[in-house]
Amino acid sequence: MTRFRRPTARVALGQAVATLASAAIDVSDGLAADLLKLLAASGVGATVELESLPLSAALLGHAGRDEALRLALAGGDDYELCMTVPDDAEARFLQAAADCGVAVTRIGTVAIEPGLRFTRAGTPVELDFPGYDHF
Repeated sequence: MTRFRRPTARVALGQAVATLASAAIDVSDGLAADLLKLLAASGVGATVELESLPLSAALLGHAGRDEALRLALAGGDDYELCMTVPDDAEARFLQAAADCGVAVTRIGTVAIEPGLRFTRAGTPVELDFPGYDHF
């Protein structure tokens, strides 16, 4: 609850990887919605591997796996960063994150084909999580 009520901005991480990440967005309207914005602005698409999403033990214990996935993808107020990093910068990116004391997780891959796709154990999964709607 502390992370929700008193979020910590990832300013140091953003500054440390500014020259390594090819795109970035803060996640405040849900990962799926904000990732779609990033992809559209970049003119690319992506595949998110559902089993790679970092889900806390507290969330899983409270909501169960399916609801935890929905909350991770469509819930808002995460105050985290979602970034795309070229393969040749990944090691430097991971080191910069570690130097900042921030755990990062690779959740998928960027593709030329526009749109956002989801897989579970390599199998395509149809999901529709629009994210937070301000209006």
